[in-house]
Amino acid sequence: MKKKHKKTLSSILLFVFILTAFTGLKVELNALQNINKNTDYQINNIRFIYTEDQDRVMGFPSDKSYSVQPFVLDIDDDSFLETIIVGNMEGIEGKVIYMVKNEAIVSGWPLELFWEMRDVETLGRMDLNNGTEPNIIFRYGKEGVLTNETTAFFAVDSEGNINHSWGFELSGSFVYHTIFSDLNDDGEKEFVLLDTNRTVYYLDHLGNNMTNWPIKVNDSTNFIPPVAEDITNDGEKEIIVTTDTGTVYAWFLNGSLVEGFPLSINVTYPGIEEFREAPMIGDFNLDGDKDLFIASTVSYLYGITLNSENNKTWEEVIPLPVYTSTQGIAYDIDNDGYLEILQLYSSGLAIYNATETINQEFLFLAGSNYFGSPAIADLNNDNKVEIIVLSFNFVYILEHDGNLLEQIPNWVTTADRVSPIIYDFDEDNEIEVIHLSRDGALLIKETNDFGIAPWIHTLGSKTNVLSKDSDEDGLFDYEEEITGSEVNNNDSDGDTILDGLEINQYLLNPLVSDIDEDSDSDGLTNIEEVDIYGTNLLNPDSDGDTLPDGDEVYVHSTNPAISDSDEDGLPDNYEILYDSLDPNNPADAQEDPDNDNLVNLDERAIGTHPEDPDSDGDTLLDGDEIDKYYTDPLFPDADFDMDGDGLTNVEEVDIYGTNPSDPDSDLDGYTDKEEINGKSDPLDPTSIPKDRNYKWMYSFIVIVPVTVLSPIYVVRRLTRRRLMK
Repeated sequence: MKKKHKKTLSSILLFVFILTAFTGLKVELNALQNINKNTDYQINNIRFIYTEDQDRVMGFPSDKSYSVQPFVLDIDDDSFLETIIVGNMEGIEGKVIYMVKNEAIVSGWPLELFWEMRDVETLGRMDLNNGTEPNIIFRYGKEGVLTNETTAFFAVDSEGNINHSWGFELSGSFVYHTIFSDLNDDGEKEFVLLDTNRTVYYLDHLGNNMTNWPIKVNDSTNFIPPVAEDITNDGEKEIIVTTDTGTVYAWFLNGSLVEGFPLSINVTYPGIEEFREAPMIGDFNLDGDKDLFIASTVSYLYGITLNSENNKTWEEVIPLPVYTSTQGIAYDIDNDGYLEILQLYSSGLAIYNATETINQEFLFLAGSNYFGSPAIADLNNDNKVEIIVLSFNFVYILEHDGNLLEQIPNWVTTADRVSPIIYDFDEDNEIEVIHLSRDGALLIKETNDFGIAPWIHTLGSKTNVLSKDSDEDGLFDYEEEITGSEVNNNDSDGDTILDGLEINQYLLNPLVSDIDEDSDSDGLTNIEEVDIYGTNLLNPDSDGDTLPDGDEVYVHSTNPAISDSDEDGLPDNYEILYDSLDPNNPADAQEDPDNDNLVNLDERAIGTHPEDPDSDGDTLLDGDEIDKYYTDPLFPDADFDMDGDGLTNVEEVDIYGTNPSDPDSDLDGYTDKEEINGKSDPLDPTSIPKDRNYKWMYSFIVIVPVTVLSPIYVVRRLTRRRLMK
């Protein structure tokens, strides 16, 4: 009973020890938090200033379907972009149109139209009444079940009201895709569209035919989407139309046919209607002449020089046929000066260069049901573009050399004409990858890279070709329209920084000289952050180590882009707290300046003071408490009895050599304290306390009476039962 009582008492003492130790540890942690309260305040302040966004979804009503390409524009001249989303009403031909700004539907929207509407296109912005009344221009087909017998244009103001003072209709069935751009540089936008009767329309901003237009083509085949590009190098665009059998027409804006046209692509199977996608136009081999490339439904990629005096042609077998659901683009993805062909297939993407011959640079095949066209943007701030493509199952992000960087699950069906777009969706000066599902889920993927609108149109421009940058400042002309910078002046504010760099790299105003401002108030100018330190000029603590970027540079001489400048495992904000540590010396992580048998790296992990050998002041070295005494270096517990055997931890280690975490070090059935009191060796299992050598006799005294008396008791019980019967 005495031993049992001791064990019960030991258990109570152990519980009290643990409770006290926990309370002490909590007090110690509170003390540490108080020591660093200035740092905590700084963290909260930084989080208030800058919040890292997460990937997310914005949902639109699921009782509608969404198959129209989202369109991006600045309708209210505030330099922030709005997004137009078109939904199809179930069971009727009507449409619902949403305007989204900063991740919310704009007040006054959506606009519900209970009209017979098919094949809606959002074309862009037009300023009516001498530029004082900005409107969004839409085109839609109406009447007829299988074909659109009429196409109509209407305008909507920024508040979602239809502008009844403008609009027009054209009779006939028309090809999807309309060019809407100022082609003749008169300050007003024009329309180019094709009907299925092989007529080409070129209309002014009011819908009137331009001089010598429309033009009827005597060709029995069908048109594919038109393109506008300067193919004669005269500084003005021409209108290029290709038929589905490979005949290429080109007209000057005055309606006259360009000399040498029509041209014919030398197809492998003449007479077959094998072209569906819009052609890609550019100088692919840098010979001074524009070239046209187009993929076919019989798995060929063709090219032809758009100069009748240069008979250069290309032809190459490709792995898959190309129809209307996918579209190729032309872009110099490797910055070698040559355009590449980025051809999207139903099951993947191929990249080709076309100089003397067509050469495949890489082929990415994964999954199925790809839609739209590739999008291009530098998503990870490495000055190399990534390629973003959309399939039924995933959004794929590829490096410029074809390696898969990331795949984002696409858990809802994607609309068959919708391409991913990349721009600043939530007005935080960082671009997002946006794509719309057929069910109305708008997936928003954060890139954490700077920019406004690297890819907001399906083909990169409003003329269905690579966007034009007239002043070569890094901003496409349509982006300059958004920002208000000058199309023909690459430094609109005269501060020596190109307009494109101000918008996409420095996040500055290209109309104001502000390169020496400090946008995030961290002590570094905007140009210093981008050009010198590679920090985020919108985040005062770019590396998240609670030290403002400016303090890291000018006070601590640390790297503001890396939380651990010397990469020794000790973050900068920890090392600057102690004189013995240097955030630029990686060797100090393995040093022990307080000689407590713990190196600095371990001291931080445990929470002990790297410059105090006895953090809790209990006369035991911090390292010894961990490795020798099994005590808590953050709580004064030198005289505690961790294993409840009656000996303190210090007595066990320093005097008796026993295990402070085991009450019976030699496992002979006697606690270490009992052996010490009984003059036996607590480390020798054959040595037991001397006053216990005859303990077997006590057992015998108990066992013998029980053995003797039990049979007598049983016999008496049986006899009594018989008598009772």
